[in-house]
Amino acid sequence: MRLLGGEIRKLVRRPASFITLGIMLAIVGLIYFAVSAAYRSAAAGTNPGGAAERVGMRLLLSFPSAYAGALGLVTGLGGLLAVAYGAAAAGGDWAWGMVKVAVARGESRSRYILTKLGAVEILLVAGLVIAYAVAVLAAVLAANAAGIGTAGMDDATVLGKLPEDLARGYIGMAEQCAIGFAIATLARSQLAGLGAGIALYFVEQFSTIFIPDIVKYLPFHVAQSALRITVGGGGAGQGAGATAALDPSLAVGLVFAYLAIAAVASAVMVERAEISG
Repeated sequence: MRLLGGEIRKLVRRPASFITLGIMLAIVGLIYFAVSAAYRSAAAGTNPGGAAERVGMRLLLSFPSAYAGALGLVTGLGGLLAVAYGAAAAGGDWAWGMVKVAVARGESRSRYILTKLGAVEILLVAGLVIAYAVAVLAAVLAANAAGIGTAGMDDATVLGKLPEDLARGYIGMAEQCAIGFAIATLARSQLAGLGAGIALYFVEQFSTIFIPDIVKYLPFHVAQSALRITVGGGGAGQGAGATAALDPSLAVGLVFAYLAIAAVASAVMVERAEISG
């Protein structure tokens, strides 16, 4: 617990924590502002394609479906940012010599790196909660600005499912964060980890064109499939992505498997690394 608490305090003070969360909140705010403005334009008849576009925009801004839209937005964008944050957290320790210091004072290499990963995942929980709360608030403001209103915010069915939906969204982000963390640990570099992690993310997204039946089992698509959102009174939906067709329960199992593989790989890489004093 002492080591975990120290890692959390260290991560809280690092610029990467504030920058990653700040980017998330800024993009979420801009998206809702743009959707609200576009909806008003479509409603006023100044947008030629307004009638068709208003259906999707209204779904994002109308409650209770806005809860699902906010979560899908946060976890979709947050998955990429989680990869970057995990890579930044792991790679930064190599750049600043923190791993060497930990080994020199007698810490177990595996224990140190797994505790670091645990601290990163704990901060990810806080980031998801903050980002989701801001997204819902932005949806409320955007809905009012668009003249839609917030009727349906107290839908008991949707509110009762929110904890499970948030948990499913979190484990997907945690898996993606662990992958970025493992890549940066392998590369022993913050920059290389960031570049390789983000490149892997986009390669998997584009691979849907060539291997649609296989890509749904790959880590980032599995994370999308794990998110099962209840919209309105009872329809179930997946997270973003047309190929996210796995059964959510199977996807959750695969998410945990990928998370475990990334954690074990990080520990093995640190144990085998040459760390000179």
